[in-house]
Amino acid sequence: MKGQTIVTCSQCGGNKVKSSAIGLFQFCMSVGILFCITIIGIPFGIVFIISAFIVRKSKARLKFRCIECKHDFKITEPTYNDYIKAIS
Repeated sequence: MKGQTIVTCSQCGGNKVKSSAIGLFQFCMSVGILFCITIIGIPFGIVFIISAFIVRKSKARLKFRCIECKHDFKITEPTYNDYIKAIS
């Protein structure tokens, strides 16, 4: 089994997992930056950038999905911190 070994699926034991909050954070930041290009879009851009940081700090980041069996599961805060250190 290659890759990270900290977060594994509780159903199939696979280590190919994906956090939905990481993608949502990147989406909100990208949209926020694009909105900030125009003067009219600056207030909307600020809202998207703030929402990106709210998503990053919310409990949604503890939800993962197994890529192999599509099982959704949650992990604990210390496990998530270890996972972030391992993939960084």
